[in-house]
Parts: sequence; structure tokens; C-alpha cells
Amino acid sequence: MDWISSTVYTLACHATDEGIALDTTMDQIGQRRSSTLTSIVREAIENMIISGELSSGDRINESALAARFNISRGPIREACRGLENAGLIRNVANQGAYVREMSLEEARALYEVRRALTALVGELLVERASDETLDELQRLVERMARAVEEDDLSTYYNLNLEFHNTMVANADNPALERYYGDIVKQLHLFRRRGLLQHGNLRASNEEHVKIVEALRRRNGSEAAEALRQHVICGWQRMVGTLEES
Repeated sequence: MDWISSTVYTLACHATDEGIALDTTMDQIGQRRSSTLTSIVREAIENMIISGELSSGDRINESALAARFNISRGPIREACRGLENAGLIRNVANQGAYVREMSLEEARALYEVRRALTALVGELLVERASDETLDELQRLVERMARAVEEDDLSTYYNLNLEFHNTMVANADNPALERYYGDIVKQLHLFRRRGLLQHGNLRASNEEHVKIVEALRRRNGSEAAEALRQHVICGWQRMVGTLEES
């Protein structure tokens, strides 16, 4: 091979390599964009379930969501597959995706796991929570008290979520936060019902007061027990509400 032919061959190979690299990079960018969009859609649907906009048994209308978010139906379908793995949605062949309907026995099992995880949160907070974190928890309890007086279930429910999320985040244990989050997301299919019965908001927030008091005393066993009892009482309120309905 002469010098000219060798040079042309080398340039052609280089161009081919660059083309392959460019194609690979563009594929990766496309996959990343698709993954990011799917994650955004998944979070949006999760929030619709948490807020009660989507209830147990509701069908996920892909066309309506695609129009709402101004996207194709593909990311919505992918998000629903992920939410099925998380236990929030069930996909029915040839029918579509539906918000999962949870049985009482399934909810009981999840509450038992949550009870243990929440007690651990209390122990870790005693060791790791700053005074500023405890002040923030106190402010949330006071805001929930106002919601109780106004009988404002929606505000109370959201503040209650913030209260528990703040505790878990400040326990400074990513594994615990992940497992706890998975449990709580599934219990959103059930939990709001437990606050509907008259007097349940007040009882729930009185338990929050005891939790913060135990944390301020930096008493690990007391904090763990206060949180454990809070979950047990939450389950009892849930069952009581269902028995009345």
C-alpha cells in the first residue's frame, strides 16, 4: 500500500471510529433523556396517588396524561411499569394500568414493617438530629394543630407526610430512607382513610407531640416506643374507619 492509499485508509478508519463513537454517544443521550422523562412522569403519577387525585382502582388514562404532560405515551407506559414494581400500579393485559387496590391483610403486613422501621428512625434521631431539626418538627406539630382546629384533612395529611419525611431524612441512613419510602408509597393507597373518622386528627397529632418531647429528651428507647405506638394507633384508626364504613 502506497503512502496516499495508506493515508486515505487511516482517515477512513478514523472517520468510521468517530462515527461509531458519535452514534453511541447520541444513543446514550437519547436513553438518558428517555430515562429522565420517565422518572419525571413516574414522580408525577406518584404525587397524583399521594394527593388522592388517583384512587385505588382508578385506570391510568395514558392518552389523557400524554396530553396533560405534552409527551408521547411511551414514557407513561414505562413509568407505569416502574410503578408496578413499586407496588402502586397493576397492569392488566389488554386493558391497561390501574392504581392498585390493597387488601386489609396486605396493609397490615406493611404496617408491621413500618412499625419496626419507624422505631429505628426514633433511635437514630436521638443520636443524630440537630436542635434545628427538632425545632422544625415542633413547628410542623403546631401547624398540624391548627389544621386539626380547622378540621382540614388535606392540609393535615400533607403536613403529616412532611413531619415523617423530615424525621426519616434526618436519621441519616440512606438505606432506611429508601426502604421506608417504598413502604409508605404503597400505604398511600390506604392511609388517608385512617384520618377520616371524627377525632382521629387530634389523636394523631397528640401522638406527634409525645414523639417530639421524647426526641428533645434525647431518650432513644422512649422515642422508639412513641413512634412504634404511633404506627400501631394509626393502624387501629384505619381498621376502625373501615369497620364503620
